[in-house]
Amino acid sequence: MKPSYILLTIAGSALSLSGQKTFSGPAGAYVFDGSGHSVRAVLGVPGAAYLGSPTQPAWDLVSVAPNGKWALGVNGLSVNRISDPSQPASFSLVVQAPGPIARIAWSGDSTTAAIWSPQAGQLQRITGLDSTPSAHAPIDLSGIGGLLSGWSLSPDGHDLALANSASQVSSVYISDQDAVPVAIGSVAKPGAVAFSADGASLFVFSSAARQILRLSLPSGAIAGRFDASAFVFVEEAAPEGPGIRESRRGRRPDAPVVQDLAASADGARLYAIGAETLCGYEVSTGQTLSCNQLGISPTSFQPVPGGILLMDYPRAEGAPLWLLDTRAGQVYFVPAGSASTDASF
Repeated sequence: MKPSYILLTIAGSALSLSGQKTFSGPAGAYVFDGSGHSVRAVLGVPGAAYLGSPTQPAWDLVSVAPNGKWALGVNGLSVNRISDPSQPASFSLVVQAPGPIARIAWSGDSTTAAIWSPQAGQLQRITGLDSTPSAHAPIDLSGIGGLLSGWSLSPDGHDLALANSASQVSSVYISDQDAVPVAIGSVAKPGAVAFSADGASLFVFSSAARQILRLSLPSGAIAGRFDASAFVFVEEAAPEGPGIRESRRGRRPDAPVVQDLAASADGARLYAIGAETLCGYEVSTGQTLSCNQLGISPTSFQPVPGGILLMDYPRAEGAPLWLLDTRAGQVYFVPAGSASTDASF
């Protein structure tokens, strides 16, 4: 019997897609397969997409630009520009990082990226990635202790938003083009942060308030609130099995909080992930559109061309990739394998 997987629509309905071609997948895109340390193509057509063969060389981390045309690859402390993700063996050194790189974030136009080394406590921008890359000096984080509970790069690549949940500061900051971060507001226990699609607002998760706040920029004034209580008290309400299950408030006060935030490509929706929970919100009204449990535990969103977000999670070799179509509010997976693989969604 074919395995049955569930598709989440943010409107709240769940559909089984055995063979139905009802979404437009990122076929022809390239993603980083952390379990195999390689760049792999997403091949096929919607409803029958699959991961291509692993490529060489092996990488510690690769982040493909939102436009899919180039990437940054990390080996050890070397940060390299991969000029074409379809040929990851062709790369050039951009900068030697001061410590292991844990995360890379991109601007919306793919020309700027920021790299973060928690071990070194350094965050720095790299500009000119569409032509001649230039690594800027690390941002001075001494004023906030070098400890970040969340950070995000603005859509135009000019600003970095930073959150620090240490009790003595507990603030949200903006660094304008590598300048010393300036506090724009105090948020109780801030965590994940993300810019709105137009860069005019900043979304900040507050674990103390169990809310996601929308701050206007540059003032920092609160312009909206989103209920994040589903990430604090979650109870599974469906039988075991792969796919997505509806979640509701319940008896798990130890459930992890929001790990990452991302706005949809059109700016109309906000998405949040934490533990096995994925929530979608309507930005204009603050309404919770849907909160559901996944069969995985994503830790971050990674952009893929076409308004798609890869939900990165500790993935065993051979496990599928999970993708979120921000335009339609749909979740689906891309299995590892060949063209003959059963790729029922």
